[in-house]
Amino acid sequence: MVDANNRYPRVIHPQLSADMRLYPVVAVMGARQVGKSTICQEIADEHGFARRTLDDRDVREQAMADPEGFLVDLGDRGAFIDEVQRAPDLLLAIKAVVDRDRRNGQYLLSGSNQPKVGKSVSDSLLGRATYRTLRPLTLSELRFDEELRGWSFLFGPGEAAVIGELERRAASSGPLDWRSVVTTGGFPRAVAAPPEQRLRILDDYVEIFSRRDILDILAVESAPRLEAFVRLTAARTGQELNVTRLSNDLGTPVTTIRRWLEAMQRSYLIELIPPYSRNSSQRVIKAPKLYSVDAALAIAASRDPAPTGFHLETAVASDLLVWRDGAPARDLYHWRLSSGQGVDFILEENGQLLPLEVKASDAVGADEARHLVTFRERHGNTSRGVLLSCDPQIKVIRPGILACPWWAVL
Repeated sequence: MVDANNRYPRVIHPQLSADMRLYPVVAVMGARQVGKSTICQEIADEHGFARRTLDDRDVREQAMADPEGFLVDLGDRGAFIDEVQRAPDLLLAIKAVVDRDRRNGQYLLSGSNQPKVGKSVSDSLLGRATYRTLRPLTLSELRFDEELRGWSFLFGPGEAAVIGELERRAASSGPLDWRSVVTTGGFPRAVAAPPEQRLRILDDYVEIFSRRDILDILAVESAPRLEAFVRLTAARTGQELNVTRLSNDLGTPVTTIRRWLEAMQRSYLIELIPPYSRNSSQRVIKAPKLYSVDAALAIAASRDPAPTGFHLETAVASDLLVWRDGAPARDLYHWRLSSGQGVDFILEENGQLLPLEVKASDAVGADEARHLVTFRERHGNTSRGVLLSCDPQIKVIRPGILACPWWAVL
């Protein structure tokens, strides 16, 4: 599955190509080293675009000193500009060009700092631009699937049809070792490295982010303490966010912890999945769940000796986030009552809900599905519940609750 010479298909590629036909400017956002430059260069080559990267000091200085002249030098066939957040005023110059010529597909931008690019896109390029998030490689992409396998089929009304699709996917994939999958992750450079070097590469990634890249976003009072924070959040992937506990563990004010969390979100290194609560009569825990953007990154950053069930859950979350990003009618939550009952994920599509539990167990039964049953009893717009585990059997374990191996969906 892993080869250093592979060029993996990205499921976002067709969406970006469609965006280029609809908008004058398309911005691709995501963490550093997830493959933004590669996919954007492919699209740029398809369009015959010029390319400049603002990681190049001379290029960056030209873009900052004379943004209008910089764009003139690129010509009128269109351009791909990499790491555009390094010259924020360039977006105003792009706006001026687009206002004179409203042709679609003029500029393709990439960046790794959402507020710097996203806010500028919203403020300066409103109605002229869209931006998409590129995440680490999914298991579908590592299999060379041209499309994300996706989760929408689980909402289907026919139980037999859903089971049939699960059986087809499980047979196509074959049983997989979740420990191997989560320690491989989806950062292309780490994926391409020998297995014994992957966690070291990702550990270096954390150190560089904490001591250099973060300076693009905020002033850091103590780089070693920030690095400790990054590693501590990685150790809590798949768990509910407790800002006070993080503050106490690090001896750092809550206000600083919140600022650092925001900076990590801006850099696409963590995701906060909100709680599902649309019934005021229920006492629902309101804290979001924190996930690392990549399971292998979480393992490397936390320096865990071995992967845990939280890392399998993180891998599932990563795939779900790509699915969620694919359509505006989709959303993703978690659910937990103050009494302790909870469900790992609540998928929403077109107003329908689907509760999803993830277990690293090799065998599951009705007892592991009891919280799925509780959620379905309290929410009528629920297609069914799904229990993912390492149990290879696909079966109905309770009315309206399917159990299946995780590799039958991812």
